[in-house]
Amino acid sequence: MSRRSSRRTPKKAALSLPTGVSTGLSSLIDGNESTIASMLSVSISQNNDNTTKTKLMTALTDCMAMNNLSAEALLARFFHVGLLRSYCESRLGVSSKGNEATLAARIARAWSKPNFEPLPKNDDGAVNAASKSSSKQASDGKKKGDRSKEVDGSTKKRSGEQKQNDNQKGGDEKKESSTKKRKVWASNEPRPSYTVTAPPGQLGFTIKQYSDDFIVTDISPSCAIQPQGKLRTGDVILAIDGFEITSEDDDILQQSDNSRVITIGGRVISMNAAEHSKGSLLYMKERGMPMFRIMDYSSVGERYGEEFLEELNPPNRGKSGGRLLAGALSSFSAGRK
Repeated sequence: MSRRSSRRTPKKAALSLPTGVSTGLSSLIDGNESTIASMLSVSISQNNDNTTKTKLMTALTDCMAMNNLSAEALLARFFHVGLLRSYCESRLGVSSKGNEATLAARIARAWSKPNFEPLPKNDDGAVNAASKSSSKQASDGKKKGDRSKEVDGSTKKRSGEQKQNDNQKGGDEKKESSTKKRKVWASNEPRPSYTVTAPPGQLGFTIKQYSDDFIVTDISPSCAIQPQGKLRTGDVILAIDGFEITSEDDDILQQSDNSRVITIGGRVISMNAAEHSKGSLLYMKERGMPMFRIMDYSSVGERYGEEFLEELNPPNRGKSGGRLLAGALSSFSAGRK
């Protein structure tokens, strides 16, 4: 009996969630039981009763505890963008634009409030009736206020309306200018990606533009996200806080007092050069990487055009028509040692 007890592992204490986060997770489960159960590989009944919700809530909490995840990280890493968008619209009544990282940050901010309460569930996903009623009351109140102003004087009303129109026009112009300057990254791009969170301060890495890609060329020893192996030279930076980078000295790369979510292109290790981006191929060529010399370039011209293939000019193209050279793989393995 003593031998058995010595082998027992102490049970890890359950994670205690803030009230807002607990309420938020419960509302996220509501209506998405089957999807979340499939994601967590948890078997549930078909009734979607309170027992099912409690089981899924426990599974999500355990997932956060075991992986040391915040609510934002849990949402960004495990939940599909479509589910997050639907939740933003139907239960928060906020914008559903952005990728997983942007939506996760938006939801986590709402959950961070201790008195957080989601909008009532609506099965068709539209704006709920209570929200519509509230909007109608606000609209009616505004109309009453307008009639009161008419009694005070039509001239004053026209002056106020003109000022409001001018302000709205100026705001629209500023919004249009901001949109042109900062483009939201399209999360439906075919290439894989993942996100990491950088703490406040300097990012600690340098990027260089190759074709349409911004690639990490140097990482400082003080870089906060590098020690965990989450960033390497050659990685493509797709977005920061959901926005595309516009230049090598973009403002969003500078020091910040806030943490930032960085979207990184998934690493491609295929020997088919056509599966790599144009920027990654140019980067590998400039660095003289062994992989560049041994990849199969036979379909690069078909995907990126013969003009780019001429610019790339891979060393094995003339000898093998872009096909993998005999013995090249062994030389690549030797070069990695």
